[in-house]
Amino acid sequence: MYRIAARTGGVVLLTLGALVLLGWLWKIESLTTFLPGSITMKPNTAIGFVFLGLALFLLTRHSKARSAQLWCVASATVVILVGLVTLSEYLFHSDLGIDQFLFKDVVQSTYPGRMTHITAFTFCIAGLSVLLLALSERRASIAQGLAATIGLSSIFAIIGYLYGVPALYGSIEYTSMALHTGLGFLIGSLSVLFSRPDLGLMSVLTNPYPGGWLARKLLPVAALVPAGLGAVCIHSGLFSSDVHLNIALLVVSQMVLFMALVWILAFVLNRAEGEKATAQEALARSEKLLQQSQKMEAIGLLAGGVAHDFNNLLAVINGYSDLLLERADLPESDRRSLEQIKQAGGSAASLTRQLLMLSRQQVVEPVVLNINQTVGNLDKMLRRLIKENIQFSFVLDPQLDRVKADPGQVEQIVLNLVVNARDAMPSGGTLRIQTKNVEKSNSQAGPGSSPSRFVLLEVTDTGTGMDQQTQAHIFEPFFTTKAVGKGTGLGLATVYGIVKQSGGHIEVQSAPGRGSSFQIYLPAEAQAAAALEPGKDSAEPAFSGETILIVEDAAPLRDLVCQALSVSGCTVLSAPEAQEALRILSQQKGVIDLLITDVIMPGMNGPALAKQVRAMRPETKILYMTGYSGEFVRSDMLIPGVSFIQKPFTPADLRRKVRKMLADKPASAKKAAAAGSAS
Repeated sequence: MYRIAARTGGVVLLTLGALVLLGWLWKIESLTTFLPGSITMKPNTAIGFVFLGLALFLLTRHSKARSAQLWCVASATVVILVGLVTLSEYLFHSDLGIDQFLFKDVVQSTYPGRMTHITAFTFCIAGLSVLLLALSERRASIAQGLAATIGLSSIFAIIGYLYGVPALYGSIEYTSMALHTGLGFLIGSLSVLFSRPDLGLMSVLTNPYPGGWLARKLLPVAALVPAGLGAVCIHSGLFSSDVHLNIALLVVSQMVLFMALVWILAFVLNRAEGEKATAQEALARSEKLLQQSQKMEAIGLLAGGVAHDFNNLLAVINGYSDLLLERADLPESDRRSLEQIKQAGGSAASLTRQLLMLSRQQVVEPVVLNINQTVGNLDKMLRRLIKENIQFSFVLDPQLDRVKADPGQVEQIVLNLVVNARDAMPSGGTLRIQTKNVEKSNSQAGPGSSPSRFVLLEVTDTGTGMDQQTQAHIFEPFFTTKAVGKGTGLGLATVYGIVKQSGGHIEVQSAPGRGSSFQIYLPAEAQAAAALEPGKDSAEPAFSGETILIVEDAAPLRDLVCQALSVSGCTVLSAPEAQEALRILSQQKGVIDLLITDVIMPGMNGPALAKQVRAMRPETKILYMTGYSGEFVRSDMLIPGVSFIQKPFTPADLRRKVRKMLADKPASAKKAAAAGSAS
């Protein structure tokens, strides 16, 4: 913007000089003088403006060509020479004849055609300022200081004409500066200043800080308003003939004006500081959210890195515990010990799922379900979790709508809320789990919730309760009010993440000493029949010799899976890695009904292996064993005949999953399997 203004100023000066020269050439007085009967601009002055405008135009070009710089230097030098030659005539009282070299001045008798010495001196300064900028921008401060001097000289001349004081624009009647000469120098001064707005003195004016903003607002007012008031004072009839009274009125009016201006600027700056403080608070909140996001990302990387091996270990611990507990001849003392081992393994698996949920790496399998059934299945477990001095009750709506959610995640919500309620009632109390259908308008449903019909899952206790300050942080990861070692700070954060992931929202009502009520609202599925929740049917799976290939690099887990399926009547093949599995596939003549493969393995991973298996044997179904999600698993889940089972799983969970996948195998595959078993 500033450079455009400077270039425009150069064009204006070039045009001004050219018009005055045409006025002298064609004897048009209106072009040589600004006002009829006023002092004319001399031809040499017009020539000086032509070259000054050309120099400024070249100085503000974006092109850095050497030729443009040389032409700029040459034009600025001509401007300096025009001023120096005229000054030498005044200094040495000589007439070099250049004053009327082009045109004869028949009007002016004293120093005919010669520009005033003030104009000549100003041309020297103007040419020098442009020359300094053209040669090196390091001297921008000096050049801008010279330009400010030019501006001051032009302001004196303009004020002299405005106030009728000839001494301000010349010392001798016929060697005074013309009015449009003063205007031309003012334009030239501003053009030099604006040509390099980011350097030198102008950098103070153009910077984005409050000082620069204040200067941009005050300087035009400081220049124009006093000049205007003075002109009104002198030329209008509003003031008296008493000079002292006029000066007093002028001073008072300027005082009032500048006091009002200072107040306005103070108001604007205060508002700007308030906005700055608000912006800083928003920035601090954003930085906090960024740190939280980075923390979650770090947790995700950590969880994803350890979940695979950790879930393998938990699957072995819990799986062998289940296999041993299935034995009818197990001594009661050993059974109790195994149940303790299984309970510890279940707690470890729950903590892993919480970490994976927070890092959004948990594999989610939403189904249409009845929350009453999911909550009812937890009855025995919940009663073991709470203390005997806590009265526990269910209030379940028999006409409850269905919701679409992951059953394991719904169980996790209930378990986390019940454990928190238990810890909030160390001396006993009442705990109630309630479900019912609710209608909510969109404005009440909370951000991001469009349905108006919800299923409410409410967990209410009569415990210690929470104040408003605590409630503001309860869903933050790692925030806990429990003693060190008593809580991870992940429970409610996990609940919040699950609810949001399921398209619902959560509300909390609590007060110190009055207990707490957590209300989970999940969107209702209209006219949907509940699907069978995986792992909740009690019938023992029956197999008829189906062939299953198991690929798992962790030997203990591979042995567990093989044992769990072998005892159920399956024909089990196993391989420690993908290449061995492909070799088995190429050698196996009969049908392989199912490939069970780990996702993360050395060498070729599970999805890559599954792709080759589908190419070799399209009828073979794929079951992934995974401890955390990945985009390759999610994309494979769109392919028919592909599913997954979450680690750590029990042998019973695995059998049910396998039975479900093999139940809808094609008839041709069933016949081939039957023929293979008969042979």
